[in-house]
Amino acid sequence: MNPSGHLPGLPPSPGPSSAEPFVADLSEGAETGVYLALLELLDEGLLITGDEVVLDANSAACRLLGRDYRDVAGRPLADLFADGQAFLAARARLLIEGERRGRLDFALPDGGVRALEFNCAPRLRPGIHAIILSAPAVVAEYETGTPVLAAPRPTAGGARAFDDAPSMSMYLTSHDPLTGLANRRMLEARFGDCAVRAAGRHGSIAIVRLDLDGFAAVNRSLGESAGDEVLRCIARRLAATAGSAALVARERSDSFIVLLPEPAHPGNADQFAETLLRAVAEPLELGGGLQRITASAGLALYPQDGRNLDTLLRNAKSALEQARRLGGNHCSVFHTRLDGPGFDSSHLERGLRHALQADELCLHFQPLVDARSGRTRAGEALLRWRHPELGLLPYRQFMGAVGDPRLLADVGDWVLATACDHATDWPPTHDGECLRLTVNVSVEQLMRGDFAARVATALRTSGLKAERLELDLDEKVLALDSPTLAATLERIAATGVRLSIDDFGRGLSSIPRLRRYPLAALKLDPELVRGVGRSEDSEAIVEAVGALAGTLGLEIYARGVEHRGQQAFLCALDCHLQQGPLFGRPLAAREFADRLLRAQ
Repeated sequence: MNPSGHLPGLPPSPGPSSAEPFVADLSEGAETGVYLALLELLDEGLLITGDEVVLDANSAACRLLGRDYRDVAGRPLADLFADGQAFLAARARLLIEGERRGRLDFALPDGGVRALEFNCAPRLRPGIHAIILSAPAVVAEYETGTPVLAAPRPTAGGARAFDDAPSMSMYLTSHDPLTGLANRRMLEARFGDCAVRAAGRHGSIAIVRLDLDGFAAVNRSLGESAGDEVLRCIARRLAATAGSAALVARERSDSFIVLLPEPAHPGNADQFAETLLRAVAEPLELGGGLQRITASAGLALYPQDGRNLDTLLRNAKSALEQARRLGGNHCSVFHTRLDGPGFDSSHLERGLRHALQADELCLHFQPLVDARSGRTRAGEALLRWRHPELGLLPYRQFMGAVGDPRLLADVGDWVLATACDHATDWPPTHDGECLRLTVNVSVEQLMRGDFAARVATALRTSGLKAERLELDLDEKVLALDSPTLAATLERIAATGVRLSIDDFGRGLSSIPRLRRYPLAALKLDPELVRGVGRSEDSEAIVEAVGALAGTLGLEIYARGVEHRGQQAFLCALDCHLQQGPLFGRPLAAREFADRLLRAQ
């Protein structure tokens, strides 16, 4: 009899509740229940698991785990462990590597951890496992003289202590010793298990390959000990962000791999990877101050991008290299046609030259909103390519393959001229104000000696007033020490065109150069904005940038605003012009104009 008074193995009631406890169904007939009932007479705890769920437990198991029967049977096996990484480590030992005897750390309801000896009988039949638990025969006494259980629980982000060499040896066969994350062996085992499930359910698996940006500089400037601590910190963040369903592994040095089983659809996997990047980019204490370390990521999906782990990792690496070409702190998704074997990026470059002449390029616009009133104050031009074979491609998906700076400048000039033409058709707001147009400008455009003249031509040809145009300059411009660049920006600003620094806070900007150039505004890096409400460090940096902007007499904008809490925080800093998912996605030019008409 189990603690609920029912014989284990009987058919379950329609739904467990406090009045109707969970009753297991092992689908093997009454003899199973008889065996389990006999084991109620033993002092050892018994867990029967299947599909990573505890199907049944005897009274001794509940006592050892410090839980009521309802909190054990019918619950995910992962609930018995302190965190996702601890569960995955235990799962690998018991069900993948086939460890029969040993010790595991189980989480107690009060937040503590209890080490229990186990005997495991994996695969009693397909998918069904038995785990017998008992209290450790030996305890250790520490300085307090209080008996405590000897084995500490494994945690991601740190090495584990062991009380015997065999346990340590077993642990190191499946874990990275520096971070406590899974190693390649555990990753391969987990992938094989997930692939069998995904194939049977026509599901998918996401593989994210993630490398830190500029990590070698940390080792060079601060030493390898500081670098190791950074890796442990990043490991903890990745493990916490990925959750218990995913597996985080360290491949080598600053390279990590994350396996996410069965995302609902590819878009979910993309969002998952972006969430990982945001977690990595949170500021951390390093070298006596706060620093931000970013990462680049590549995403590949089973089965469309590969049916074995090696192929998926290779394709995820291809996507990762694309993310690096885009400047880092970015996730690229593997595209078979763009990234697959035999694809020549020069074809894409030649195709883009043709696209300029064949009317294959188009613009979308994203609103910049006054968060106090909800009114649209500007539209940002975003480039898209209507590729005849690959469909609609966003700017970041193809510009990384372009190596010719003249082509980059030509495309940028097309964007500027076309955006000005569109903006002249925008209706004024209901209070008669004409909306501002913001256009991103590449370094390649700026370094052309005639860029100021090209801006003047675009304004003259379209009829757009200079006061309505704002040019967003990449923060990298601040690192350029060029008299020609300074003269170009002065000429443009003298016409009434506004200049702003985009994605401010992403790198190590030179504050004196903010004074050197004729700037009107700073636009916060979206990664900093997304940290508002989640990270006190991000909030402190945003506040500091806001104070800096106020001191220099610059307006401050926020990009990447996702929820009302971020909106309110930014408004409190007098950052009222905001952009992001909260206020609307990018729209095709006609849709954007229609939105403005409806708002009149």
